[in-house]
Amino acid sequence: MKKLLSVFLLVFCFIAAPLSQANASSQQAYQDYQFQFDLYRQRLADFQIAMTQYKQFNSLASQQDALDKVKLLIAQRSSAGKSYFLFLNEKLTENPGLISNELGIYRTIITNQVGYLDQNMVLAPSIASLDDASRVSEQFVNNYETMQSAYRQTVAGIELGYLNYFAKRFNELAIKSQALINAARVDATPEKQAVLDRWLLTLSNKYSLYQQKANTIRSGIPKISGDVMQQDRLFQQMQINFGAARQDLVEASSYLKELETALRYE
Repeated sequence: MKKLLSVFLLVFCFIAAPLSQANASSQQAYQDYQFQFDLYRQRLADFQIAMTQYKQFNSLASQQDALDKVKLLIAQRSSAGKSYFLFLNEKLTENPGLISNELGIYRTIITNQVGYLDQNMVLAPSIASLDDASRVSEQFVNNYETMQSAYRQTVAGIELGYLNYFAKRFNELAIKSQALINAARVDATPEKQAVLDRWLLTLSNKYSLYQQKANTIRSGIPKISGDVMQQDRLFQQMQINFGAARQDLVEASSYLKELETALRYE
């Protein structure tokens, strides 16, 4: 019975991973997830109490109570996991920067995981013994690496979508700046042209660095897999890469300001 209890102490790594920039629909979905996870923790506490009483009294009544509680717990664990994937699905819907084929990939990932969790919920009421519950829970734990990979790849994909969106907006501004610079060349002194060219080159180099990082991120997302520790390492590195790519965009945007200043005053 100790083994049965241990498999329920697996805490979802994604409980502390809310995404920023939530709109109304995703905010509602995240609140539903919080409710479902709070209920999961309550079911877990109820089961722990029932198991303690079963170990103490070893009666048929206490055994049946533990069985009833574990069936509720197994169903609620899947419900909590499903609600988080539904939250991610709302974040995909809101995302302004994901291209259609990437969006399709992440929706398929979510659909597969929700399907598995639905099956797990349907199975819960048919559990006939604590040993059956232990086997069902072991199967859930064995699938946990796949589930973690699914939500982490999706979270990274959503982050990349927002990065794409801001990069696109930056690129639109850069194109307009280039047009203004080309128009200003007619009346610009050679010295001013040289200044503008230097800022344009610096801007181009910085944006190229951003694109390299974005490509590395895109190719790295499907590689977030393997055991939990490996996924932790890969996901943490991905967050570092996101930070570096965002910094490139921030710096490139500052160069646009310098170009604007050069156009006005140099």
